[in-house]
Amino acid sequence: TWEAFDNKYLPMSSDEFKAKGNAAFQAGRFEEAINWFTNAINVDPSNHVLYSNRSAAYCSKGEAFDLALQDAKKTVELKPDWVKGYTRLGAAYHGKKDYKAAADAYKKGLELDPQNDACRKGLEDCGGGPRTGGGGAGSNPLASIFGPDVFAKIAMNPTLKPYLDQPDYVNMIKMMQTNPQMMNMCLQDKRIMQTFAALTGIN
Repeated sequence: TWEAFDNKYLPMSSDEFKAKGNAAFQAGRFEEAINWFTNAINVDPSNHVLYSNRSAAYCSKGEAFDLALQDAKKTVELKPDWVKGYTRLGAAYHGKKDYKAAADAYKKGLELDPQNDACRKGLEDCGGGPRTGGGGAGSNPLASIFGPDVFAKIAMNPTLKPYLDQPDYVNMIKMMQTNPQMMNMCLQDKRIMQTFAALTGIN
């Protein structure tokens, strides 16, 4: 039960809970990550990063978009000038197939940072960008992280950079850029899961 989980780890700080949540997220264990982030929030309920991380974990499960939206709204409420909060909000709305609200969230993020690639790609994916084709129906709400500058971001990450020398890895990234529907399949690869966690911006 949650009570047993909480009591067992009661002496831990929110940062320790968060670190365990981050590790679980990077390993693709989203339910476990949600549990750790929830415990971190119980310790430090005013930390916007914790709600942001849990929102990403809910979104990554692909079935808990209502909860992802609650956390994204809380993130923005606590830190309204933080762009990442609006990428979380956009992804949650996108997951709920509310593409207009998703577009509005990404536009708000772009007001804060006009060059934010996640917001630009998210806006495009949900039907509000320059290359719209019929909304974002069916595309993964977190696919925006594999935007046009993804290879530059990977190259700047010392852990991920060596993967660029592996053709199958590069091909999977390109495949996800072309067809976001392939993302869930590609996430079975540990390198892609590691990249996803890093680019999702779990703090």
